[in-house]
Amino acid sequence: MALFEIVTMTDDSGMTRIVTDNLAAWVEDMGTEITGTETRTRLRPELQGQPKIAGFVGPCWGGLSKTGEPIIRYEDRGTYAALSQ
Repeated sequence: MALFEIVTMTDDSGMTRIVTDNLAAWVEDMGTEITGTETRTRLRPELQGQPKIAGFVGPCWGGLSKTGEPIIRYEDRGTYAALSQ
């Protein structure tokens, strides 16, 4: 099982970080959609087969939780651009 970390930009507040174990419910609540799955075999095994989300960069590696669960990270395009400078 994995945890999903979603990082989004907010208006004036900066970034918001959400961690969930139910990505499908989060996607539905946010009005976006899962567009497929990650198929690149050169990525970490934990990222292979993970969902891709419309409007987000990811899946990316987010490390391990305190209990050893993989954290799969997604960033909206604004956050990705801000963090990539």
